[in-house]
Amino acid sequence: MENNSSHLPPGPPLVLTALFEEAVRDNSEAVALAQGTLRVTYDQLNRRANRMARHLVAQGVTRGDRIGVHMGRSPDLYAVVLAALKAGGCVVPLDPAHPTEYVGRILHEAGASLVVCDDPGGLPHGAREGALALHDLVRRSEDLDDGDADRGIGPEDTAFLMYTSGSTGKPKGVRIAHRGLARLGLHNGALDITPQDGLTQSAAFSFAASTIEIWLALLHGATLLPMPPGLPSLPALREAVEERGATVLSLPCGLFNALVDHEPECLRNVRIVLLSGDFPSPAHLRRAMAHTDATLYNGYGCTENSSITALYPLTSADEVDGRGLVPIGKPLPAVTLDVYDPAMRPCGIDEVGELCVGGTGVAQGYAGRPELTAEKFTPAPDGGLLYHTGDLARRTADGDVVLVGRSDSMVKIRGFRVETSAVTVAVRALDGIGDAAVKAFEDDTREKRLVAFYTTRDGTPADPSDLVRRLSEQLPSYMVPSSFRHLEKMPTNVNGKIDRTALILPGPSGTPKQKSTEEKGGTVMQNPLEAVVLQSWIEISGMDDFSTTDSFLGHGGNSLHFVQLASRLQKIFGIEITTESVFRHGTVEQLARFIEETRDQARSTSTSNG
Repeated sequence: MENNSSHLPPGPPLVLTALFEEAVRDNSEAVALAQGTLRVTYDQLNRRANRMARHLVAQGVTRGDRIGVHMGRSPDLYAVVLAALKAGGCVVPLDPAHPTEYVGRILHEAGASLVVCDDPGGLPHGAREGALALHDLVRRSEDLDDGDADRGIGPEDTAFLMYTSGSTGKPKGVRIAHRGLARLGLHNGALDITPQDGLTQSAAFSFAASTIEIWLALLHGATLLPMPPGLPSLPALREAVEERGATVLSLPCGLFNALVDHEPECLRNVRIVLLSGDFPSPAHLRRAMAHTDATLYNGYGCTENSSITALYPLTSADEVDGRGLVPIGKPLPAVTLDVYDPAMRPCGIDEVGELCVGGTGVAQGYAGRPELTAEKFTPAPDGGLLYHTGDLARRTADGDVVLVGRSDSMVKIRGFRVETSAVTVAVRALDGIGDAAVKAFEDDTREKRLVAFYTTRDGTPADPSDLVRRLSEQLPSYMVPSSFRHLEKMPTNVNGKIDRTALILPGPSGTPKQKSTEEKGGTVMQNPLEAVVLQSWIEISGMDDFSTTDSFLGHGGNSLHFVQLASRLQKIFGIEITTESVFRHGTVEQLARFIEETRDQARSTSTSNG
C-alpha cells in the first residue's frame, strides 16, 4: 500500500470558501485573474463573489441547493462559482459548447434549483424560464454588502456535482465534497504553487481537470489565466507563456504533444508542466526536455477523487519506464493508492491488479445511483471509502504506480473519460442504423480516437458528415467518433455477440491511410489556396486520399488535428486562425474560403489605415 496519510496536518477546516478567504487575506492586492487587459485582485474577486452570494441567498438558495453554471471562461465565471459556494450551494458545471439536449439531460438528472448563465437563449427550452442571466446577477447585486459571511458550510458539504460519461448513455453525477478539493489548499505536494505563479485555465469547466487549474491557483494566491473558449490554439498557449506570465501549464497529453511538435520554444520560461488524461509519449517528453528546464509531471486523477491524485516528476528522459510507460508515481498528501487482485488482496511488486484510491479526496458517490455507488465505493481498511477506478496498474520496486490499461470499456479521448458503450448506444439510436459498435484505436504517440463500425437497415453506407452532424446534436464533441466504417454485417463470436476483436482498421496502428469508395468526395480543387490547406491536412491527419468537400470530422479528424492545422496555417498565411475557425469551417473548401475572406479583410483594413 502506498499511503500518503489520509489525514492532513492540523489547520483550517477543509472548506473551499474558507481557504479561499484565507488566501484573500494573505494576498488581497495580488492579481487573482488576468484576461486581456483586465486584472482582478483577490480582494476584488472576493467582494464581487460576496455580493453575488447575497443575491443568490435572497433568491432562495439554501445550503445544499444545486446551482447550474452555464458560462464560458471569463473572470465572472469564477466569481459566480465562488458566489454559489459561499451561498451554501452545490455547483453543477455546464459546458456551453455541449449540445443543448445533453445539457438538458444533466439538468434533469441534477435537479438544479437555479441556472446562472451568460445567455438564457443558449439553454434547453425547458431551462430558460427562471434562469438567472449573468448581467442580471451583476446588476442586482452591485449595491449589496461585500463582506464575508459564514453559512455554516462544512468539509462534507457537496461543493460540485460533476457529470461524466455513463456506460448506458446516461451521464452520471459525481458528488465532490469541499474536503476533496480544499485539500489542495493545505498541501499540493511537489508542485508547491506560490503567489508568483501564473496558471493557464484551458480545461472545460465541466471537466474535472479544470479543478486542478482553478483551485491550485486560487487557494495559493497565484494568478489564474483563463484561455479563449474551446481547445486553446498553440499560438494562444505560446502567448500565455511569453506575454501573460504563465509558469504552470496543465495539459492533456495530446495537446502537449502538439505543443512540443510546433511550439517547443515556449516551454523555456515555464516552471512546471503537468500532464494528465492519458499515457504520455516518451518521444515527446524527450523533445520537451531538450527545450526546457521545467519539471514535467505525469499526473493522475479522476473525477471520483475530486482532482489530481498522484504525480511522477520527470527530470530526465531516462526515467521513462523500460516498457515504454511513464509511471503516475506516488499519491499526493491525504491520498492512498492501492493495487488489488480480484479478491481484494494487495498485489505484489509488478503484479497487475485494479487501482483503488482512498483518503480525503474520495467523492461521496453518484447522485441518485445507490447501486452504482455501492459497487464502485467500498469501505476502506482504515475507514472512509475506497474508490475502484477500473484502471489496471502495477507497482514498481521503488513504490511508483504504473498504469497498464483498463478493465472495462472506458477510454480517454483528449483527456476526457468516454464509455465506448455510451457512444455505441447513441449510434444505434440514429435513424437508418441497423447495428453498431464503437472502438478506440491508438496511434504511434498513444493518442486514442473513436471509430464507429455500423450496418444500415437498407445496406447503403451512410454519409459520415451526416452521422457526425446528428451525433453532435446529442453528444459532446469528444464523444463523436472521428471515423465511420460501414459493414455489410457485424462480426459475431460463437455466442452470437459482436466480436470486437474482429473490428479492425487497415494500416499501421489501426490508422486508415486510404478511404473506402463510399467515403471519397471527388471534388477537384479550385485554387492554389485550397491546395495548401489540403496538403497541410493530409500531412497532419495521415489521410492520403481526401477531397476538398470531405468533412474533417467523420473522416479521421479530431480536435488535436484541428489545433495543429490552425497553428500551421496561421504561420503560412500570417493571419489569426483559431482552432474554433477549423471547427466552424469543417472542409478544405470552406476553410480555404474563410482564409481568403480573412486575408481580404486584413488587406482592406491595412489599405484604409494607410
